[in-house]
Amino acid sequence: MGSEWWNRFLASDPSLRRLRTAVRVTLSVVLTLVLAIPLLAWWGQPLPSAMIGAVVAINGSLGVNDPDRRGQAITYALLPLPVLAALGLSIATAFAPPLQSAVFLLVIFVAVYVRRFGPRYFPLGMVAFMGYFFSMFLRPQPAQFPALVAAVLIGTIAAAGLRFLVLRDDPEGVLARGRRTLRAQVHGLLHAVRDVAAQPESASKRRQLHNRSARLNETSLMLESTVGRMDEISEDSRNVLRQRILDVELAAENLVNRLLQLVDHPSGGGVVPHAVGALLSVLENRPHHVRDATRRVSEQIEDRGSVDVAMAIRRLGTELAELAEAAGELGEERDDAETRSDDETDESADEQTGLDRPELRAAIQVTVATGLAIVFGQLVAPNRWYWAVITAFVVFISANSRGELLVRAWQRTAGTILGVLAGIFVAAQVGGDLTAELSVILACVFLAFYFVGYSYAAMTFFITTLLGALYGMLGTFDVSVLETRLAETAVGAASGALAAVFVLPTRTREVIRNNTAEFLEALRDFLRKTGTELSEQGTASGLQEPTRAVDDALQKVLASANPLTVYRFRSRRSQVQRLAANLSGCAYYVRNLSVALSDTAEMIDADTRERIAEQLWALADAAESFTDEGQVPFEEAIGAAHRSSDELHDLAESLTDGPTSLHRSIRWLDRTMLVLDEIAREIGTDAHLAGRS
Repeated sequence: MGSEWWNRFLASDPSLRRLRTAVRVTLSVVLTLVLAIPLLAWWGQPLPSAMIGAVVAINGSLGVNDPDRRGQAITYALLPLPVLAALGLSIATAFAPPLQSAVFLLVIFVAVYVRRFGPRYFPLGMVAFMGYFFSMFLRPQPAQFPALVAAVLIGTIAAAGLRFLVLRDDPEGVLARGRRTLRAQVHGLLHAVRDVAAQPESASKRRQLHNRSARLNETSLMLESTVGRMDEISEDSRNVLRQRILDVELAAENLVNRLLQLVDHPSGGGVVPHAVGALLSVLENRPHHVRDATRRVSEQIEDRGSVDVAMAIRRLGTELAELAEAAGELGEERDDAETRSDDETDESADEQTGLDRPELRAAIQVTVATGLAIVFGQLVAPNRWYWAVITAFVVFISANSRGELLVRAWQRTAGTILGVLAGIFVAAQVGGDLTAELSVILACVFLAFYFVGYSYAAMTFFITTLLGALYGMLGTFDVSVLETRLAETAVGAASGALAAVFVLPTRTREVIRNNTAEFLEALRDFLRKTGTELSEQGTASGLQEPTRAVDDALQKVLASANPLTVYRFRSRRSQVQRLAANLSGCAYYVRNLSVALSDTAEMIDADTRERIAEQLWALADAAESFTDEGQVPFEEAIGAAHRSSDELHDLAESLTDGPTSLHRSIRWLDRTMLVLDEIAREIGTDAHLAGRS
């Protein structure tokens, strides 16, 4: 039971990223306060000035996400500049509150708009906003500016020190933890299959199984990205590792599908529970034992008459063992660092201009929302309006559509309501006990940032609970304070919702259309590239990049569809759900096709390769027909694909051998063709996606 819960924990937090981030944030805050408070006390400066250092430490721990260490170091070096500039501006304009508020809106606009220049500017914009915000909150005098500089530098150094020295995100460590996560998620998939086998008619159990499969795909994408950043090993070794990760993912998915076929057609008798139970025990072994153990399990399953399931089990064990062996060889192989293509910035011009730029639209929306929050927040509580402003600002962060923003606004309000109740309870229970109050505050900081990428409502809940303990420790706790926070949060959420709905709104369905178009373009690129390589070179290698581009595009579609699939009534979300299911199936077929074709290309003659290439090109035209770039109508393209498929089936039937990689490739091509037909039925064959026409 203990190992099962541990596997669930690992599966819920790929490579322990959320855990490490929460620990890093908590330690950076503690280190900043431990260093800054004694310094400020010795200096004779107000102790609340240390808060700005803690805020910089939090943003430095969360927001600095450059892909390489050099980029991260540069961002940390730049981090104090925008926050100190914002602090200086706020102090300089404090003599005229209307002017100070107007400049605040300008700072907010710039802080959001600069994100268009790259990921480095996201944390720089955030600390600029926070610097100005906390200056309006703390109201420092010009003479206190040197103390604020010291607090900011301490917060930056604390965050950077923990990132580079204490909790380093070295790719090898991430890969090692990711391998454990991958194994844990295979465990989770098998447990979910067992639950479906126990309750085959349960829609919730099948939904949980689908969520487990999606999480496995997300982890695989993350691990492959990590491997791509491992400059200390050769390109060949990186390719081997990335292929192994893809193989494990496909082996697990194929096994699950075969087991589900037995669940839905229960001719296999007791095969499913026996296979799942045996595999769960096998996967507890050390990696180098997995291959032999799964072979024994597969032989037992084969004796029960389920040959396909036995083959899938054996393949899963082999792929897990090979991944472990390939990763274990990293310590033995250290080649000269290679020049990474990531360092070469993409200088292609962005075609979007004016209000078509999402950063400009977001900057205008946020500025309007915070302006409304300032006005209405002061009407509710003149001394607490800043809670409304920060709510209106943060609900826009990472929200790409009107639906996402409304969901975040609701989550923040719900989290605040529950947090107010918890804050009152905590303040009553631990008030006067300094040790208990500090423990609760640190626990709330840790839990808030552990859930920051998982549940926005949970993060808000713990932040609000923290305020109850903090005010109790300062001796200023009053139930009315938390009630005011709730009212101001509601005002800020309402201001954000009004701006999202009425100021340059970005409809959720429009974002889904855009992301679906990107998915189909990635699918087109994969199919066209693969067909060209088969035709001109007679191979189908190096397909990991275009395959993962399809997966990346799928994740964007699923994320943008959440407001219409998770937070809507079932009757209102069926069409979007069907589209998401079709795209998920298409990505799954593409992953299998990329593996099957690499083997097929070596065993077939030039004429057969040309026939497969023709079908791939026809399918690429069919995928492209949904976008504005399409030159061939869908009916014509899919008709050509069907004709090529018929020719390939005739050729495959003439082979005397049993099922081969050619048969597998044809099967995955057929399924890709069928899912394109389904997509056409959902969105219409004359539809041009992405709102471009």
